[in-house]
Amino acid sequence: KVLMEKIAEDNNLIHDHMKNREIEVSAMGRKIDGLLKLKNVADRVGSTLREDEILRTVADETFNIFGEDSRVLFFTVKGSGGLSLSITLKGPSRRKFESKKGGIFDSWAMKNTKSLLVKDIKEDFRFSVKGREQEDDAVSLMVKPLIMEGRVLGVIRVDSSREATFTPHELRMLDIIGDLAAVAMENARLYQQTEDLAIRDSLTGLFVHRYFLERLDEEVKRALRSGNTFALLMIDIDNFKKFNDENGHMAGDAILQKTGAILRGKASAGDTVARYGGEEFAFLSLNMDRPGALELAERIRDDIEKAVVVLRREKYSVTVSIGVSMFPEDARLKDDIIMEADRALYRAKKKGKNRVCSK
Repeated sequence: KVLMEKIAEDNNLIHDHMKNREIEVSAMGRKIDGLLKLKNVADRVGSTLREDEILRTVADETFNIFGEDSRVLFFTVKGSGGLSLSITLKGPSRRKFESKKGGIFDSWAMKNTKSLLVKDIKEDFRFSVKGREQEDDAVSLMVKPLIMEGRVLGVIRVDSSREATFTPHELRMLDIIGDLAAVAMENARLYQQTEDLAIRDSLTGLFVHRYFLERLDEEVKRALRSGNTFALLMIDIDNFKKFNDENGHMAGDAILQKTGAILRGKASAGDTVARYGGEEFAFLSLNMDRPGALELAERIRDDIEKAVVVLRREKYSVTVSIGVSMFPEDARLKDDIIMEADRALYRAKKKGKNRVCSK
């Protein structure tokens, strides 16, 4: 009898030990699965240097990890310092998130630069849910601020319509995803800044001559395929050397900056404006016919003539001459379209300056 009891006791111990082992193995499997998913996030965000692609990738992978019952909201911090909803991913049963600037939970995570886990938004004493958030279907949630060198770049939030959906383990996973996203976003922004330095003129902020030629070559090839037209405006400040000699290089730089700002303000989506060299500028305007191009050139000429730069209580102003050429009406090659615009510019100079000329 004693032996049988001892065998039964040993059997129970072995059974309990195996049960605990099964739990540990299952937990280990979930951890390994989570780590593989996190590795996939790291691999994908590390493969691009475009911020929009990083946001979409992180949102997609987060949604895949936490399932269709969840809703993923990705906010970015805009220039004003506030949140702006960039991406929403949700299952078919979830409501659309109405607050484009985020709610109290997202603002709390951003201001406190801490992750947040809420099991039930109605029971959490830290928050008083009102307005649109009260009508929303989110019950439990977790929020991770994306922080880089003390700056908040954005906020990623995962919520559920059921209470106590998320655990501290899942919040740790979101923390890792958020840290990966913050590093990738910062790298993308630094890359963009470096690229801008390489292709933009430091004084005017316009594109440099080399980049303009690349864009013009691309647009010629695209227009030949599609049959579209575009205009090239060559713009030169009249008597700029004399202006510099009489008023100094500071006044000359101020005029160049003002001219660049006016040209940027006239550009539509897809247009390219460049400092072509010295006091000469190039303006590539897409999907433009000749009457429209001449009207644009005249508006530019008039705005620059009326613009006044104040420096050391002195007022300065200049005029410009503009030559306009059209693709494919005037030329069908990159070098020829530039040559035709230069010829038109030369005619404008010869006729007395401060005017627009075309073929």
